[in-house]
Amino acid sequence: MDGLFGNIAGKFSVNIIIGNGQNVWKRSGFLHITLKGCALLIILGVLIFFARIIDVSLDTLRVKSMIRGKRLVVSMIAFVEIIVYTLGASQAFKYVMNPTVLLFYAGGFAAGNFMGMIIDDKLSQDSIFALVVTEHNEWSLADILRERGFGVTTAKGYGLNGAEKAQLKIVVKKKQFIELTKLIREFDPSAYVITMDVTDIKR
Repeated sequence: MDGLFGNIAGKFSVNIIIGNGQNVWKRSGFLHITLKGCALLIILGVLIFFARIIDVSLDTLRVKSMIRGKRLVVSMIAFVEIIVYTLGASQAFKYVMNPTVLLFYAGGFAAGNFMGMIIDDKLSQDSIFALVVTEHNEWSLADILRERGFGVTTAKGYGLNGAEKAQLKIVVKKKQFIELTKLIREFDPSAYVITMDVTDIKR
């Protein structure tokens, strides 16, 4: 009797009581497989998520490096990027119709773009050319910026109707750009700031 009870207890582990009092037994083996399958999908999704973050971040850095003409850096990034992408995508495409995997895949892609831009901004030593157009006293703004260590060139420009516009031309490091725009906005909230990447011809 004990042996029979032990055998039954080994096969069945969940006892559910429904409305009419009937006992409904579910096999522990089935539940174990289901839970194990869900856990594996989540683990796979997490791995795909981080693989996508890595390869998309590298893709963002590769494209920016390509624009700047850094051939060796582009080649090295492309080599690592395609390895990570192949490993991550090959697993994702096997289960692409599974909502969990698809969400992790898409989330990793979005996060990768975000992280790539942050990493580029942190690592980049490149400069930005800023053209500032203001209707206020450009000499006062130029003096404020120069006091904070920014090199400023002033010039005059003329609009469509011939109105005179003051222009300030500034070259700054990317990490200084936020400080520059803050100073400009404090002086003239309506000022226009146009930016372009600058390439050092000595490289």
